Amino acid sequence: MSLYLDARGKQNEVVCHHMPPKNLEFLPGSERIHQVPLRDDYDLAIMLDLESFERLGTTGPYFEKAPYLVLIDHHIPHHAPGNLRIVDTKAPATAVILTRMLLEMGGTLTPEMSTNLLTGIVTDTGSFRYRNTTPEAMHIAARLLEEGGNLNQISEEVYRSRPIAGMMLLGIMLTKMKTSNEGKLAWSILVHDDFVKCGATEEDTEEFVNEMLTIDTVQIAALARESKPGKLRVSLRSRGKYDVAEVARKFGGGGHINAAGCSFETTPEEAEKLLVEGMKVCLASS
Repeated sequence: MSLYLDARGKQNEVVCHHMPPKNLEFLPGSERIHQVPLRDDYDLAIMLDLESFERLGTTGPYFEKAPYLVLIDHHIPHHAPGNLRIVDTKAPATAVILTRMLLEMGGTLTPEMSTNLLTGIVTDTGSFRYRNTTPEAMHIAARLLEEGGNLNQISEEVYRSRPIAGMMLLGIMLTKMKTSNEGKLAWSILVHDDFVKCGATEEDTEEFVNEMLTIDTVQIAALARESKPGKLRVSLRSRGKYDVAEVARKFGGGGHINAAGCSFETTPEEAEKLLVEGMKVCLASS
């Protein structure tokens, strides 16, 4: 979006609570992301891929005070921030919505813009493996390839570039994995000492939870990571009808039916107890 605004001669900057993880630093323009705006006199803010101010983290106040706010998203809206909301919950990725908009508004889709948009589609559809993959997503991906989107680079950087520390941590996660309900539930808890032992960081756990979901019997999988003592972030994944977003919302998180997340500020043992209880309720009620 920022690159498009550049081409239209519009001054803009990109802010995000987190800096890009290592496997996304290759994205064109990622170096322009700041955690604090360089200016405070903008007349428009655009929220992308988020449905509430709470999800903006430390950048929330900058968006809340904007004179005019546009929200572009594909999550189920449980909050309604913004003066203009462009939301399509059937779109597999916000990048799909953005591509539609940019094509309608005119201008050139550069190779850099196309690579960024294609990355959003590839990651949100699990390389077109998840059930949210639509014919439109495939058509738009093909168009982005035609405009210079680098699918090979995306695949290498996002899915085939794990450091040794991350691989060691993955081994620990699999060793600590537990199952229940005839193998339909699987979960693992990585405590702070696990990260220290491997010299790993939380971003090294990208895609870990999906490894548990590859087990043929598993319908719901969860991974809790205590990268900082007393603070655990949880990723939830599921197959078919099992709505893990409902589980995440019980703990202040959110997401999609088959992919969601939440956080706990408690002990790993207590977090595991609450998480497993939520997973069992989800399995029984879906």
